[in-house]
Amino acid sequence: METTKSAELLHVNQLEILKKQVFNTLDISDVTRNDYLVRIKHFVDYTQKNGLNNNTFLEYKRFLATIDTYSTSTKNKYLISAKVFLDGLYRLQIIPIKLTDNIRGFNQNKLHKKNGITDADIERIQNYCQTLDNSKYNLRLRALIALFLFQGLRQIEVSRLNVSDLDLKNKTTFIIGKGRDDKEQIHLHPTTVKILRDYLNCYRYRDGALFRSESNHNNGSRLTTKSIREIIKSVFCTLNIDGTTHGFRHYFITKLIQSYKGELLMVSKYSRHKSIQMLEVYNDEIIRKDDLPRYYNVFNGIAL
Repeated sequence: METTKSAELLHVNQLEILKKQVFNTLDISDVTRNDYLVRIKHFVDYTQKNGLNNNTFLEYKRFLATIDTYSTSTKNKYLISAKVFLDGLYRLQIIPIKLTDNIRGFNQNKLHKKNGITDADIERIQNYCQTLDNSKYNLRLRALIALFLFQGLRQIEVSRLNVSDLDLKNKTTFIIGKGRDDKEQIHLHPTTVKILRDYLNCYRYRDGALFRSESNHNNGSRLTTKSIREIIKSVFCTLNIDGTTHGFRHYFITKLIQSYKGELLMVSKYSRHKSIQMLEVYNDEIIRKDDLPRYYNVFNGIAL
């Protein structure tokens, strides 16, 4: 099969123009579409240097494999974006052949890949929050942390929240969960309710996005997941915590499983997992960690 640049399927400079045309024809959320548009730039840059031929998708996968600074998850995200784009070009009859058949993604463990934050980390966060004054920024920060810590919400769920979703009187809110199109109701912890009430009393929002950007460039627009991560990352850096925003959810689920003593079906009502397979992984980790002293004792008295 021809792989040289002379066998280009279309001029690579056309790819930049075709991006929106391809992704706008997909039945996906605006968030997913924007993610694709951001990541596909990496593939377009690659093709501008290497051309677009019958083997481009496989060659791009091999190129991604050489980038040590990318995690397997990140490599797959770039590869999937390229696949969706190339399949779209074929579907729209812009290229004559489908380039992605029989080429698999990178193998990765689909179970949770990032460690949660610890009890000691939570204590530091709690002490830090108690030192903050009631400025608008700090009230927003505490509201974000409350939704992650006491509710176990995902970043996209927090970003999507609207003021109208909240019913603080009845301690509930509606959220759009991961992979969902409709809203589901969840119950709010009393601490979350108090912090959100303080936040709204300060900001005076009556409708629209619950959390909004205060940057000069995007002032008033809905806070993105990237911006939320940056806010939390700043706190973690200040407190020297080695963790991620998603670590709050890991902590939330772990604490529930410990308290509910393995009643995974009940825990799933709060974690909102579609199946309990992931919760079984959390539970196995907790059991294994609790059993470590017995494992260590097996080899007591042996010295090298």
